[in-house]
Amino acid sequence: MPKRILLVSATQQEMPVLEHEDVDVLVTGVGMVATTFSLTRKLTGSQYDLVMNVGIAGSFRSQFQLGHVVQVVSDRFAELGVEDHELFIPADKLDLVGTDELLFETNERLGSLQEASGITVNRVHGAQDSIASVNRQFSPDIESMEGAAVAYVCKQFGIPWVQVRAISNRVEPRNRAAWNIPLALENLHVEVRKCIDDLRNEG
Repeated sequence: MPKRILLVSATQQEMPVLEHEDVDVLVTGVGMVATTFSLTRKLTGSQYDLVMNVGIAGSFRSQFQLGHVVQVVSDRFAELGVEDHELFIPADKLDLVGTDELLFETNERLGSLQEASGITVNRVHGAQDSIASVNRQFSPDIESMEGAAVAYVCKQFGIPWVQVRAISNRVEPRNRAAWNIPLALENLHVEVRKCIDDLRNEG
């Protein structure tokens, strides 16, 4: 089992209450910038064997219904690049950064949670044209505002990471009436506690 686990969420409501004193928690604030700063500060001078990013997400896929909990095994920054008329060109295609600075994959797996691919965005999708465009380009399963930032920082520190997300809404033209954040949070907390217990019992 990992000796030390750091649980990371963007908001307090996404962070489950844990009974284990040997699991540290970090609430970073929403978005890539806050997450990168907070996690870098936390990891500097600290030793962790695993970082677990937890939170809610929007789903692009019909098989991931509201409340469904997935483990995100690949994530990417989806907005770093340039627009060329109607075409979006990711920064790695322009040789501004390496692909490994935009796209992150983890070899860590958590029990039986279904696997998903993610994109990390500053602006969540809520218009049909932009949803169709990002689907064509990246074909993601879910989107969040922090996942790839956690993966990026962990890569810099050489620390394994996992990401657990519960579906709070479909990615569709914005319709808050169709969201179910309470169900997503409830299921997220249950599954994260199970994951923590499983990791502790591996030893």
